[in-house]
Amino acid sequence: MTDATHVPANLADLLSAIVLILAVSGFIIPVLQIRKISSVVGYLLCGLILGPHALGLYAHDYPLISPFVITDTRLIHLLAELGVAFLLFTIGLELTFTRLWNLRKWVLGMGTTQIVLTALVIGVIAFAFDNTLKVSILIGVAFALSSTAIIMKLLQESHLIVRPVGRISFSVLLMQDLAVVPILVLVGAFSAGQGSGPLGVQLTTALVTAFLVVGAIILAGKMLLRPLLNTLAPAKNAEWLFAMILLLVIGCAALTESYGLSAALGAFLAGILIAETEYRHEVAIILNPVKSLFLGVFFMSVGMETDIAAVLQHPVWLPLSVIGIFFIKALCFYPVARLYGISSSHAAQASIYLAQCGEFAFLVIGLALAGGLLPHDDAQFFLLVSAVSLLLTPLTVRLAPLAGGIFESGEDSDKETEKNRLAFDEERENHVIIAGFGRVGQILADILEAQKIPYVAMDMNTELVSRFHAQGYPVVVGNAMKKVMWEYLRSDRAKAVVFTIDDFSATEYTIRYLRIRWPLLPIVVRARDHAGIKSFFDAGATSVVPEAYESSLRLVRILLEKVGVNAGEAENIVEAHRRQYVVSPRPEEKEQLAE
Repeated sequence: MTDATHVPANLADLLSAIVLILAVSGFIIPVLQIRKISSVVGYLLCGLILGPHALGLYAHDYPLISPFVITDTRLIHLLAELGVAFLLFTIGLELTFTRLWNLRKWVLGMGTTQIVLTALVIGVIAFAFDNTLKVSILIGVAFALSSTAIIMKLLQESHLIVRPVGRISFSVLLMQDLAVVPILVLVGAFSAGQGSGPLGVQLTTALVTAFLVVGAIILAGKMLLRPLLNTLAPAKNAEWLFAMILLLVIGCAALTESYGLSAALGAFLAGILIAETEYRHEVAIILNPVKSLFLGVFFMSVGMETDIAAVLQHPVWLPLSVIGIFFIKALCFYPVARLYGISSSHAAQASIYLAQCGEFAFLVIGLALAGGLLPHDDAQFFLLVSAVSLLLTPLTVRLAPLAGGIFESGEDSDKETEKNRLAFDEERENHVIIAGFGRVGQILADILEAQKIPYVAMDMNTELVSRFHAQGYPVVVGNAMKKVMWEYLRSDRAKAVVFTIDDFSATEYTIRYLRIRWPLLPIVVRARDHAGIKSFFDAGATSVVPEAYESSLRLVRILLEKVGVNAGEAENIVEAHRRQYVVSPRPEEKEQLAE
């Protein structure tokens, strides 16, 4: 028989914790964001204040506080793990196998080198402080990893995710997530009473197992997922896709976890599989609020791990250790990035972004403690170092633009060029160039950024450019009629150009130049109405979109559907009317746009 008094109490605690989490996410975080405080900082502070080491200490003596604190962090940790898994899923959702292959140099090369070098340096320092060899190795590899959850969230908030600093950081973080496999094997082999056979054999067995499991997931997904989704698509109930997403994410995470791999790795693979289907954008829209909520819980859990009283017990060594971790990791990564051809500016910025400890350190240290490798006091100290470094990360990353500017000014003394290079990254390729950053240009930029498509914009309004550049948008001051601007913006590497400026003659003149200079470059033009369409096409535009005309056609299509016309027939009617005014792209350009 179940204890009747025990179940409601647990249920009450569970519901109380959920209500508090939802209250923080629904009320406190929006208020802080209105005050220009990052949501990451907000969740960290809420976890610090509402956790068991702050207000939770007084919950027993003051019952009125109990509904506003969380003392049992097991639920928080469970939801936090789901948050990291969903984060990796959405990262995978924004990749394809082709794009992942294109990043192989940074992921496998730069990422592996960073892990090995950083782990070696930190491990040597730990050994010098009288830790055993096994503990020193584990501390080295644990602290060599950075926080995927916090860094990816901060990069997204700063509009840096599609810029080189974001791509560099993501590549290294991805390799760190893959490195979870051999690190877990090390922990098991070093722990007391665990591990059978030589360490090399265990590592080889684990890597072969990981290869087989990952290969099986990818093969099964590519063979079964698309046909299954297409079969279920005609279903009228709206929840089928959400259920399939949860099944795929949690199923892959559970499968990899059961074979000793990272649950986040399974979720990442599920995201890549979805990215290969036609449902990637709809899935991203559905999951975005869920992912954000779970990630918020993860950030709260980091705050709850920080014991303020324990921090005060180490007034010297704790801050020195945290500062040391930041400096060591930054100094180790900078030469590695330079070795792989990263510019000084971007290497300096990425070094600061990746300088903190990662969430995986909590798991490694916890397993080492459970395996008898670490004394309790030492383990608590290392956990504090990890938690405090994560807590300080939203503040330390603000130094990244300053570091990038210092290194870049050393490379180029031309202040105007320096200012523009801060807004545009010279490594960029396959990007979109937006001429004009008014209302339409800003909408395009937000959508491109959401889809992780690199872009750069230019506008002649210096006040507008300064405002959006301060917010992190890659926009520069420039006149589209100046040919040198197009050379500077790497038009030879661009995927497409879009004009959103209102000056008809300037647009037509520039299109003619671009068509002569780069004959195959796709050029999309926004027109006020259909009156100037022919002139733009004659100048060499690939596609012209008359703004007022297109909105009218969309209105007509919706109206036709509302009065009973079949959706497909309504689209055909609108398309037939559109063809009277808009000339289709040339076949070779249509193929290029589809790539």
